[in-house]
Amino acid sequence: MWRTHNCKLILLTICLIMMILSAGCVQQKPLEKLGLITMSGYDLEGKNILKGTVVVQKFDPMTQAATKVITSKAKTSKGLRQEENLQSNQKLVSGQLRSVVYSRDLAKKGIIQLVDTLNRDSSIGNMVYLTVADQTASEILDIENDNKGNLNLGTYMYNLIKQNVEGEQIISPTLHEFNHNYYDIGKDPVLPILKVKGKDVIISGLGLFKDDRLVDEMKHGDLFYLKILIDKYRAGTKEIGFKKDQLKKIILKDENYTKKPIYSKIYVAIDNIRSKTKIKLVDKKNLRFQVEVRLDSRVLETTQALELGKPSSIKFLEKKFNEAMEKKIEKIVLHFKELGIDPIGFGNEYEAHLRGKTISKKEWDSKYKESTFDIVVKNTIKRTGVID
Repeated sequence: MWRTHNCKLILLTICLIMMILSAGCVQQKPLEKLGLITMSGYDLEGKNILKGTVVVQKFDPMTQAATKVITSKAKTSKGLRQEENLQSNQKLVSGQLRSVVYSRDLAKKGIIQLVDTLNRDSSIGNMVYLTVADQTASEILDIENDNKGNLNLGTYMYNLIKQNVEGEQIISPTLHEFNHNYYDIGKDPVLPILKVKGKDVIISGLGLFKDDRLVDEMKHGDLFYLKILIDKYRAGTKEIGFKKDQLKKIILKDENYTKKPIYSKIYVAIDNIRSKTKIKLVDKKNLRFQVEVRLDSRVLETTQALELGKPSSIKFLEKKFNEAMEKKIEKIVLHFKELGIDPIGFGNEYEAHLRGKTISKKEWDSKYKESTFDIVVKNTIKRTGVID
């Protein structure tokens, strides 16, 4: 018994010693010896030349963390990294990369080769945000220099996109989602477009892609409708303008409202929007889809006094909302069809009815041109917490 107990102690001691020795063999990478790339940008620079710009976060134990912008030129992204390292006294690593921006010119030509480089780098996570610059990527990243390195653009851009995704203003543009939509035959990617405004960067719209090429963009006012078609709303907000004649039936004569209103239209803001969209292939032979959008909402604000105390008035306003949204959604869907892009995923719905068969992108592009759409919107106003 005593011998067995001693043997166990000896084995345990040996195991502990081996663990300590092996831990000492692990390659240490102190932060002060590394330059952490938090954001990168790509531009076309002449023929067959890439211009790369990165924001590097540097750590110095004697000072606070600082950032630096490094620019380089090469023919490949790996070549850019070599050139960037020649300009840094710390080894550059991509483990903290949070967002990537591609110039408009580059996005028009196609970005899949550069996206694939991200996919092949094991240190880069698939939750990195991909974006498109309104003009050049270097213009976006140079904002860091304009703010004298105090902005930490990598973190700022990540938070800018994240909070707008969480606030349901834009569709999530992660590397994972881009890959999924690019390689999926029945869907095309979308990415936010960034624009310089003063010393800040803003989201100005949404880039629409055919495969990996930027072909058009949506302004932020229309993103609501695309969000409804692609994803669910859980707490959205939207304002819609109506001609006065459209709502004449429920306009109140209120002396508190000015006789010469500021607005030429009546604007109604709704919030607490909950949405659910169903896309059905109702005629496989003639390729006719039905798009049914159901919403629950609250009237938050109106720019003119409306009679909202009667159930009949609420039903009337719901009808007007339905008509306005149906018209707008139909216009957007037909525009996508004209461009030959499918960010909504009609191709997915069609392929689901092929009973295990697959369809090529070329075949779907041909069929997509012949498709028709029935748009149905059913908006239910649950409450009228109007602010006058």
